[in-house]
Amino acid sequence: MLRGATVVLRRALSGGQGPEPGQGPVSVRLEPSLLRFLVCPLSKRPLRYDEATNELINEELGIAYPIIDGIPNMIPEAARTTQKKPPAEGSKQP
Repeated sequence: MLRGATVVLRRALSGGQGPEPGQGPVSVRLEPSLLRFLVCPLSKRPLRYDEATNELINEELGIAYPIIDGIPNMIPEAARTTQKKPPAEGSKQP
């Protein structure tokens, strides 16, 4: 049951060109129209899609969420850091 739902979701996200069952994983890009519905689970702000890395980027927090088989992995622990975080206010830099 879950496998069938995954195939349907992959096809929907890839414009109907998803893999058939048993063919293995395929690199699927995110459907750009989904961006208006997706927000960062931490900041609740819109995300930017980076086609080169196939990730959803939160510029404000400096993190990127991976997209796996066309499905955004929006779990904060799965996000990678994209830049150094600015120093906390009032702290001195060496």
